Amino acid sequence: MVRRRAVLAAIGGIAGGSLAGCSSDDPSESTESDYPEYTDVPDEAEEYLSNTSNFDGTGVERTDADEVSVTVGARGNTGYLAFDPAVVAISPGTTIVWEWNGRGGAHNVASPDDQEPLYSGPQVNSDSETYAYTFEESGTYLYVCDPHRIQGMKGAIVVV
Repeated sequence: MVRRRAVLAAIGGIAGGSLAGCSSDDPSESTESDYPEYTDVPDEAEEYLSNTSNFDGTGVERTDADEVSVTVGARGNTGYLAFDPAVVAISPGTTIVWEWNGRGGAHNVASPDDQEPLYSGPQVNSDSETYAYTFEESGTYLYVCDPHRIQGMKGAIVVV
């Protein structure tokens, strides 16, 4: 079975040749291809993200980073209703910073079903809002945008 990412990478490589020299300052555009692919996504996260359009079964591996950014309001789920990347693998002690880009309406970051530990507060529509959390314990941390849960605006942090 050919992975969607491999097909998209091949298409991107073909199209990229004609776009050499072009760049995008759009913060909602994915930069996850800049990092190694994380393929050991736990079953719990795969099931949770099954209706998230920008999740293809893999994530990004950032175990070497002290701080990692996740875009809030990235393209996905029929609009700007996604977190990008959808899954990030990190080491204990890494801080994730969710950064709002002002697209897709008002968003927040929350653990599902009022579980701990994530909660950025009530949803906000902003292009300058940030929320940071440092993950100290190994495990899988699921999160959601409360107002866009039904559309699939969900993500996961895997602390390995």
